[in-house]
Amino acid sequence: MKFHQLRALIAVAEHGSIHEASRELHLTQPAISKAVADLESELGAPLLTRSAKGAQLTHYGKSLIRHARVIDQEMRHAHEDIARLLGVARGSVTIGVTPVTAQGPFAEALRQFIRMHPEVAVNVRELRPTLIQEGLADGSIDFGLVSRIGSPEGSRFHWEQLYSVPTTLAVRARHPLRGAQSLAVLAQSAWLSWDALDDASSLVGTLFNSTGIAAPKSVLRCTSTTLYMEMATSTDLISLWSELPFHMPELNGSLKRIVLKESLPNMTIGLVCRDLDVATTVATSFMELVRSCSTELKGPYASAGALPRSAAGKRT
Repeated sequence: MKFHQLRALIAVAEHGSIHEASRELHLTQPAISKAVADLESELGAPLLTRSAKGAQLTHYGKSLIRHARVIDQEMRHAHEDIARLLGVARGSVTIGVTPVTAQGPFAEALRQFIRMHPEVAVNVRELRPTLIQEGLADGSIDFGLVSRIGSPEGSRFHWEQLYSVPTTLAVRARHPLRGAQSLAVLAQSAWLSWDALDDASSLVGTLFNSTGIAAPKSVLRCTSTTLYMEMATSTDLISLWSELPFHMPELNGSLKRIVLKESLPNMTIGLVCRDLDVATTVATSFMELVRSCSTELKGPYASAGALPRSAAGKRT
């Protein structure tokens, strides 16, 4: 199994045709077909199905492509690390963030990083925790910042807590339950949630599990930050937030915090990556900036009650 064969398979999978793959790799179509055919011969399994619509991965091809992408990313990382050691100005880093983690310390770390490394291509992708983990697994994401309640259990990735912030519930300014003081009462209403309640990373699901109160039966799942805010401020759906966004006057004017008699668990903001030992020089530099900014929460974030709490990284 050779690297050029895997790259050919990746290109065909991404473009859906051998013709487009040959254009991307600057190779002839017969060369692409031979590379894939040699892989199929070595593995003893068909990797592609070809039709008038193009080429699609078989069940075997889908299994192999996950490993191929990781290998491709690791080779890219190796080239970038050597280039930086040689003083060649190039490289890239891709970070996955959840909406909560995109605010505050990460934004400051990003500003500092692009000033210090203008030659590096930076890609920031807002994703749910499950998709961040998938990106770490296939190598398309260098590291991620995840918001959750509590620490992950049984994770195959490196995880370290950066800081924690208070959790709050909120409703639109004229919501009929704006004066409610019990989570059990609110559970009878309809809610907004980023993730499915049975997802291990679900903030709403974890909140109810931690309190022992039955979760709401009516839940609108919304993974769009803009739409989440729109629905939270214009409907009777109950939403869960960290305290960080409430420094913004426009949000404070549209949403009302609910003060409960129950204490809510803090939201943990953590850094996750496949392995610190194999992270690129670029990614390592960025992660160090994120750590530094996370222990120095300032301005409106500090006034929101976001107190830094550093913790050593651990593998779980």
